[in-house]
Amino acid sequence: MADSPQTPAPLLRGAEEVLVLTHNCDLAFVEACLRPARAAGARVTILYDAAGAPEHHGASTGAADGDGGKPVRDVLPVPVVCRSGGAFRPRLVISASPTAATVSIGSGDATPDGWQRNAEAWTHLTVEGATVPTLITDLAEWLQRLPDQLWIEPAGVERLAAVAKLLTARPHAAEADEPLLLTNDLVPIFEQLPFPSGADRLGVAAPEFDPAGRALGEIARSVGAARTRLLLPPGVRCDPVGLWVALDDAGEFDVQTPVSPRYLHAGALEWWTAGSGVLVSGGLTCTPEALLSTTGEPGGNCELSLLQEVTESLLDAVEARDIALDDDDLRPLPPAAPASPATRVLAVRLHPDRIEASLVAAGTTAPDGLVVTAGDTAVKLPWTGAEGRLHTYAGEAAALDARTAHVRAADGTALGTAPVTDVAGAVVRFSHASPLEMVAFPSVLPDAALLEALFAAVAQLATGRTARHGVPAAERRASEEERLRALVGPALLDLAFGRTPIRAGERTESGSAMHPAQSLTATETPHGAAATAGGAAGAHSATAGGGTGTHGDTAGGGAGTHGDTGGEASVAAVVARLDAPQRDRLRQQVLRLGGAAAGWPLPARLAAFRIVLVLAAGGLWPEPQDWTPLVAAGLDALVATDDEAFAGEQAALATVGLAAVHHGHRLSPLAGFADLRAAVRLDQAPPENLVARYAAGLAGAVLGDGFGAEDVAADTSELLVRSAFDDAVDAIPESVGIVQRTDAGGVRVDTAKDPRRTALLVLDLLRDFPDTHVTVRGSAGTETHGWWNGRRLVLLSPFGGRWRGSLWPGLMTGIATYAKGASPLPAAARTWITEVAEMGEG
Repeated sequence: MADSPQTPAPLLRGAEEVLVLTHNCDLAFVEACLRPARAAGARVTILYDAAGAPEHHGASTGAADGDGGKPVRDVLPVPVVCRSGGAFRPRLVISASPTAATVSIGSGDATPDGWQRNAEAWTHLTVEGATVPTLITDLAEWLQRLPDQLWIEPAGVERLAAVAKLLTARPHAAEADEPLLLTNDLVPIFEQLPFPSGADRLGVAAPEFDPAGRALGEIARSVGAARTRLLLPPGVRCDPVGLWVALDDAGEFDVQTPVSPRYLHAGALEWWTAGSGVLVSGGLTCTPEALLSTTGEPGGNCELSLLQEVTESLLDAVEARDIALDDDDLRPLPPAAPASPATRVLAVRLHPDRIEASLVAAGTTAPDGLVVTAGDTAVKLPWTGAEGRLHTYAGEAAALDARTAHVRAADGTALGTAPVTDVAGAVVRFSHASPLEMVAFPSVLPDAALLEALFAAVAQLATGRTARHGVPAAERRASEEERLRALVGPALLDLAFGRTPIRAGERTESGSAMHPAQSLTATETPHGAAATAGGAAGAHSATAGGGTGTHGDTAGGGAGTHGDTGGEASVAAVVARLDAPQRDRLRQQVLRLGGAAAGWPLPARLAAFRIVLVLAAGGLWPEPQDWTPLVAAGLDALVATDDEAFAGEQAALATVGLAAVHHGHRLSPLAGFADLRAAVRLDQAPPENLVARYAAGLAGAVLGDGFGAEDVAADTSELLVRSAFDDAVDAIPESVGIVQRTDAGGVRVDTAKDPRRTALLVLDLLRDFPDTHVTVRGSAGTETHGWWNGRRLVLLSPFGGRWRGSLWPGLMTGIATYAKGASPLPAAARTWITEVAEMGEG
């Protein structure tokens, strides 16, 4: 199994803000890593270089750019461009609340390689207590200065300010021996380094060197070490001749390469004098742009690193072998060419009232307008303003169902792709997040605490509601979804609205359905059994003193299993693993959920019924006589009241539910199925795509191998046809009594009135449907059966444990006057005694 997505950093429980700064970014991967923090209520912001690798700039959804997926709403992606033209290279993870914070500064990009596969160097600091150390106040001040060095959207500036405010919510108190934060927005990093007058040894590890080896030469001369060790990963960007020249002035030197291919980007400097060491970490490249320039100078990078005293060598912990600079195994790449100015599209932002897009122009001019294309939708956005080279475009709100969008100038020039972000969804803090924000639905079932949290979140969907009157359905739906998302997060809404697939049934490798009691295959992975991330165990930052609690290891920050179902066991497989107490507890919780859902708003009923349906398909109740009535009761609650804002989902889920109940009814006849069938009948066909989503994954041992969208449609097409008879039955006044359809196509009435007269009244109301079998039961429990075809009337009344039949063959004027009691029925033309309540003529 693939490693579970994890952050390289421990995250603060109860954080209000999480901020990630990185060069390259795999957005979908970072979303998965930070889903637990998001579910716990934190806003998550990711700043990354807009000029990063194209595959990392957008969202790696597996679909082509602009296709598939939904707008990003779990995190706020903020692509940036350095005003200097250099690279944005900090690697930082902050999680903060007013009373605590964790800060991790390292070398790994926010990608699967940087956070998992490669060996990177990270320093972790946990800051608790009544005060904050100097490093934290310095970091907050740098975050506030950072927008002056970047082309960055206002949304990103707001989030940087919010994080800085949390970091400085407590007073400052300097601590002894705490690490020193190094930034280059005011002074080059090189000029901040406390070089000794002469060191015993110098160690330099970097993934990139400038062609002439200028930065390396400056460091070597300033340290004046007796011996220099150069650690070069395979594929290092350098000119070997330039490095020779730089090292030739440094005295004795060794060139080595790591034995493990995982050591790629963990840039670090360290020097040692008489057993005392100084470490500079943070993934710096050994180039003038990183070490010798400020962010404000042309071509200068934006860098962040730490300087700390250490007692153990970071670089000595790396197993390495000697190598020559001209060795073929080194496989050096040419140094990166200076980036030429280019127009960079930053983002496409969805707001309730508008769509915005932003770009950084290559020069002083920018397009007059943009065309943003996401999937099949294209919108034109006129230019609305600029701040320097940062230009903004905006237009009327429109639905963009994609995670990334293609952006072109109005004249057709392709400008690139950009992430599409639901801004309101990305910055909202969930108050009662469901556990589905962290784990997939099947993983909730064995855990009592997660189950309670899930059902509590479903109940939250029933709290409050937007006004229904005077508000267009589409507008009300958007408002209601926004309100509910703020309560429970998007994952539970996705379950309710059929946007998340759930594999309920299970099949064996031969393709036949696996009964829930069968054993599991070895490929199924229980929740929590995932291997730890590889990159987190690599190069370790040495421990620094002080009260900041700097951690040397890089474990932790694990992200739990995220919401996609790719590697998850099915519901059937998980149910099969439950012991008897777990299974009984789950059944009781589902019964309580079904009982509570009847009066809930439609979104809550959708969630509740889909949970019941999925668990039934997964075999929580193995016999049809057990699960069919439960699903039928849930379906009855689902269709009890309508809401046009969610009518499509209601119709689609009701259609799938009716097919499921019909399947159970065929196996074990269900009393009242005809009434349920009539209650579910629709005025128009449900959306096919929604039917397919709700039906997906339900096939298996319980509902059958063929239970899918096409089979559901074929099964329900006849069931859902609303007839004139349905309308006539529904038109029977409530004052008559409780009216129900029978499975045989008749009508049954429970009444407190006279059964015989009530039977005549109902038969007259149904006169357009000859010989409908009407059964009327009075308050004493006695029954009257009747049939009327417009001329001939047959009534059966109880008679000593049998039935007395009476026949009127020619009531040419009808039976309305007799039903109203205006005159009594004439004497019957024929009577007889029968054992069964069936129509006959004696």
